[in-house]
Amino acid sequence: MELNAIEKFAPFCLSCLGRAFGKVGFGLDNRERGIEIINQLEIKEGSELQERLISQESNCTLCEGLISEIPNFRDLVLESFSDFSISSFKIGTIVDKDILKREVEFQLLFGEGLGEALKSQLNREIGISVYKKAKIDALMDNPDAVAIIDTGYDVVNLEIKSLFIEGNYNKYDRTVPQTRWPCHSCKGIGCDKCNNTGQLYPDSVQSLIARHFTIASSCSEDLFHGMGREDIDAAMLGRGRPFVLELRMPKNRSLDLLEIEKKLNTENEGRIKASKLKFVKRPRVAELKNTVCDKTYRVDVSISDKISIESLKKGAQRLTSTVIEQRTPTRVSHRRADLVRPRLVNSVDVISFTDGMAELVIRAQHGTYIRELVSGDDGRTVPSLTSLIDAKCKVEVLDVLNLHLQAKEEKND
Repeated sequence: MELNAIEKFAPFCLSCLGRAFGKVGFGLDNRERGIEIINQLEIKEGSELQERLISQESNCTLCEGLISEIPNFRDLVLESFSDFSISSFKIGTIVDKDILKREVEFQLLFGEGLGEALKSQLNREIGISVYKKAKIDALMDNPDAVAIIDTGYDVVNLEIKSLFIEGNYNKYDRTVPQTRWPCHSCKGIGCDKCNNTGQLYPDSVQSLIARHFTIASSCSEDLFHGMGREDIDAAMLGRGRPFVLELRMPKNRSLDLLEIEKKLNTENEGRIKASKLKFVKRPRVAELKNTVCDKTYRVDVSISDKISIESLKKGAQRLTSTVIEQRTPTRVSHRRADLVRPRLVNSVDVISFTDGMAELVIRAQHGTYIRELVSGDDGRTVPSLTSLIDAKCKVEVLDVLNLHLQAKEEKND
């Protein structure tokens, strides 16, 4: 190898020289490798040639002094961590493209595939330095925090892993939607129509559950992932509906779930209840969203025409174990595709029938529109209770009694 070719990149630091052989051998850091290369090239210590080639890390023309900045980068990372409670981290770096290009050209002088990338050394040594000073574990997979250092501007972009809390909720208040519902007029900004709240409804299951979590975690935002949803005016009873609450950029990760559950249930008694709270990982959100199951409903139905209980029971029996065809209901057709969906009605039981009011318990396949199953929605659901008993029927009260997940839960247990 000609020294003239190497001198074109001088002066460079021992670390950048050693990094050209970073994938060769074990037990040496790049600075120690640099010393070995100087010895093998038979460049005498203190010679004029050595002075031309080797510089202090701060004066290196290859890394432009980035190696010498590792203590500074460490302190920037620790400062960015100061507001957050984290137990593991990962380092990433952004390095100027011209520096990376020059490094590749230099390393090719010694042989392709032998060198380590500058970013790799920076990430590793900054990580080690952070660990030594703060005693926070460095993890490559799924750390609490990822610190991306822009080495050109001394800026750290911090990505904090969200917290995910799974549980079940019951809803007793028939004026509360599942998630926050931005005001149609101001799109969530705040106006006179929504009393400057930005919300169409002042409360939601999401906001009532998230309130104590956002305070405890000091997160920047919360997201609510439910396993389906019920109508606003429907109660969610029984064992509740599974959900995952996502807390983004939480400053505090040590949450007492039992204490929070107790507080939010006491504060919202008679409106909502949360239960079975536990920490889960991100993949649980997709798993929950993709879970489907039969549901059982209790409905109070008004029947405008005079019929006998025998006729009602006969109609209910004809719906049992029947596949119905449901066209997208009129009430949601403005926001959902106009499709015809087949749905299995497992059972329809008549509990009581007095003075034109019937109480029914219905079990049906997921995605069945129960109101339209009863009313027929002007022929968009076929057959319907209305069509089978030849009397106009309307759901007045709707409760979700059960999501039939027991078999799945028992299998997981």
